[in-house]
Amino acid sequence: MRRFRRWRMLAAGMAIGLAIGGAMTAGVVLGRRTAQPVAGAANLSDMRLKAMASHGNDSFAVATGVIDDEVEGLYTLDFLTGDLQCYVVNPRNGALGGWFKTNVSKDMMLEGSKKPNFLLVTGTIQVQGASGNARPAGCLCYVVDGNTGNVAAYSFPWGKSMVAGGVPQSSPMTTVGKWKTRTVGVRDP
Repeated sequence: MRRFRRWRMLAAGMAIGLAIGGAMTAGVVLGRRTAQPVAGAANLSDMRLKAMASHGNDSFAVATGVIDDEVEGLYTLDFLTGDLQCYVVNPRNGALGGWFKTNVSKDMMLEGSKKPNFLLVTGTIQVQGASGNARPAGCLCYVVDGNTGNVAAYSFPWGKSMVAGGVPQSSPMTTVGKWKTRTVGVRDP
């Protein structure tokens, strides 16, 4: 009797296991056949990570931004001198592929008695209708002065064909726009 009971328990366990395994297999097969993308849902297999970062302290700020589909740049802002620079590494040879510079002091209309309190961030842009070898970089660099509320956006020409040839690029950054975000005066304590 015990032997029969053991075989019956083993057979029942195997039947249940096979039923569960078969149901899972059928679900996977049917799910692949009938799966339709949900309207508005992102196709994760086509997504690329585009990460930008920024950080700063009392006298210096850094940020990264996408220059084109192959490379990003490192933006640096020196609060003491007002120099904004972008360094781009050539992804093909690992050497410096570009260096771009401007001074933000004039655009920021800094208050002479106050130490600048800058913020530095980047954002992507795709300029429509730009043609030729030197198109605008795919990134705008925004500088904000926390004391005055003044903002300026900067860019520079980027020659993707020069990257392939290993030719380093250098030019001044241009001011794309500037505006004021603070509309009321702030008094010193």
